[in-house]
Amino acid sequence: MNTRHHINRLIGAILLLLLLGLGGCQQQEPLPIPLPPLLKVGVRQLTQQQFVQALQETYPDISVLAVPEQLQLKEQLLKQLIDRELILGEASRLNVKLTPDEFDAATAEIRGNYSEAEFATVLGQMKASPKSWFAALRLRLLTAKVSNVAIASHVQVGDKETETYYLNHREEFHRPVEIRARQMLFKTRSEADRVLKLLKGGASFAELAKQYSQSPDRERGGALGYFSAGVLPEEFDQVLFKLPVQQVSEAVESSYGFHLFLVERKRRAGIRSYAVVKDEIKALIYQQKEEIAFHNWLKNLQATTKIEIDRKQL
Repeated sequence: MNTRHHINRLIGAILLLLLLGLGGCQQQEPLPIPLPPLLKVGVRQLTQQQFVQALQETYPDISVLAVPEQLQLKEQLLKQLIDRELILGEASRLNVKLTPDEFDAATAEIRGNYSEAEFATVLGQMKASPKSWFAALRLRLLTAKVSNVAIASHVQVGDKETETYYLNHREEFHRPVEIRARQMLFKTRSEADRVLKLLKGGASFAELAKQYSQSPDRERGGALGYFSAGVLPEEFDQVLFKLPVQQVSEAVESSYGFHLFLVERKRRAGIRSYAVVKDEIKALIYQQKEEIAFHNWLKNLQATTKIEIDRKQL
């Protein structure tokens, strides 16, 4: 009995071990312990995964570089991300937001006359991805709004400053010879010559331009406004800047077709007056002051915000 009892206990122990082993095989592998944030800027955090994603978007081909160069680029990106998080943190604190309409308007202004498809092609040719380009634009626009709230009231430009700048930088406001002219565009020389005869007979250049010209400025009577040499193609300058005032040129051939020109006025070279450039100077000084104020504001944020970097994760 004792022997049989001992055998039964042994079999029970073996079965229990087998069951425990089977249960152990059925248990899932323990989940990996998540890494702490790579970057902490105040209450804002950035994970290693987010950093790697930003790195790939900013420097897509970093893997082909040597390790020291990779580390240098990572450090540069890290500084940019710290600045970004500081700005985003202040935007949140000041309740400054970028509306969809503001972003769409800025994008449309940058896109200009390009269609959306053409603009997408241009972005596709850039080294940075379109996604990172749009993100950078959003940040720039938001930064401008935050800057306006945080520092704009501290930036002032007085009349005395603009006057002093003008007196000390008069050479910057030198104006070259300028002319005010009109043009007409035709497909053939014979069309241009036919209208030239009408002009020599005393017809109005502006009226004939509206009637016969194929250039987009026909609605303005072919008016080109004031411009200096180098603005238009060289073959135009060679005719326009030698043409006497109120005289019509012979037909001038270009890749667009055949042109007729009329020079209405010539303005001699000289220094632009203070009254004309005052607002321009004021905007220039304001921009300079704003850049300094923004740099100091960001520097102060860096000094007063707790920033932690887990460099092992780089």
